[in-house]
Amino acid sequence: MKPPIPQHLPEIYYEIIARDLGEDKARWARLPYEERMKELEWYHANFNTPDDLALCPAELDGGVDRP
Repeated sequence: MKPPIPQHLPEIYYEIIARDLGEDKARWARLPYEERMKELEWYHANFNTPDDLALCPAELDGGVDRP
């Protein structure tokens, strides 16, 4: 069973992200979960990215350089 995905976190969470990682990353973190996942899936499908979205880690799932 998957843990529940928080729909909204306290604003201080996003302020810490903005302070430590920058406003762009904080803006992205504020997007709803579904939109973030849709964007990640698009990048994964359209670019040669590591198998970050695979259910298994790359070493168990064949990985990028292993068929």
